[in-house]
Amino acid sequence: MHQTISQRRAILEGLRQRCNLSTAEFYDKVGRKNPAALPRFTVVPNGNNEFGIIERSTGTVRGVHRGHSAACKAADQLEAQPVRQRSFATHMLRWTAVIATGLALFALYGAS
Repeated sequence: MHQTISQRRAILEGLRQRCNLSTAEFYDKVGRKNPAALPRFTVVPNGNNEFGIIERSTGTVRGVHRGHSAACKAADQLEAQPVRQRSFATHMLRWTAVIATGLALFALYGAS
């Protein structure tokens, strides 16, 4: 791809992100839900009247239900729950525990 085309695409992508961000901020100020936001979960048919609920960001199956209406209700309930994101402190605590365990094992086997 030509350099000017790739530069233009990068500029347009940045403008698109700014536009989406400003639209979301506007709807937050007004107190309404952003209609342009995509749902977090998708209901897909699995066959035999079974429908799976798939998280769009990760692609993981969050549940399987019999009947489309039951799956849609479950997806709406999952949508209403807040998004859980692990904090930086959780990651640091886990890595600290792993490193401490490794050092303890190294000291235990190194001493004998």
